[in-house]
Amino acid sequence: MESQNFVVNGGIKMPIGFRFRPTDEELVVHYLKRKASSLPLPASVIPEFDVFQTDPWSLPGDLKENRYFFSTGNGNDSNNKCKRVAGSGYWKPIGKEKPILASGSNQVVGMRKAFIFCEGKRSIETKARWLLHQYRLVGFVATLDSTQMSTRELFGEWLVFRVFQRKRKSKKHGVVSNKSQTVSAVTMPSYIGSTLEDCSTFGPPQPTSPSSSEITEVSSNKAVLSLLVLIQIVV
Repeated sequence: MESQNFVVNGGIKMPIGFRFRPTDEELVVHYLKRKASSLPLPASVIPEFDVFQTDPWSLPGDLKENRYFFSTGNGNDSNNKCKRVAGSGYWKPIGKEKPILASGSNQVVGMRKAFIFCEGKRSIETKARWLLHQYRLVGFVATLDSTQMSTRELFGEWLVFRVFQRKRKSKKHGVVSNKSQTVSAVTMPSYIGSTLEDCSTFGPPQPTSPSSSEITEVSSNKAVLSLLVLIQIVV
């Protein structure tokens, strides 16, 4: 049965609800190795295109999705610091080349090299948000006459590339400050209201009523005066 073709105008056009997101191992074993061996692919979703021909945003396909391309080139170059000119800038290698292991074993089935796109001249570079992963086959394969041949000699120089944009990090500081401003705005009226309420409740100092001890003292003084008046009358 023929595999269904999802390549339209040089880019991938998947049915609604479908996404092409293979793992590194699946990409190398089921696509790159079969492509280099001229075997049928699981699905025709990866076009042939030279990714170093133009800028990453001008490559065929949906800019919001990962884009994959087959190409031939010097992928076995041992100089990982080699820059690749492309469009208005160049692809700059970052980090070390990483091995791709087969699931369930430690067998290396391929290598992955990462690049970042830099706009402008090399003396004044501006790193963009575009990243590129280059995949290549490695190892040796036993032929029919029991001789060992490298994958490059047997399969040629086929490579597969993945081009994508890295996600922008959200600015956490701005969110925190907005929240603090919101909390302050809500808290201040509540605080002021409670303060006004306390003032209105207690108000200015009011005159206090005399205590019971003061009343008793006044009453005793009146009794003494009355007794003195009676004594004077009698005398």
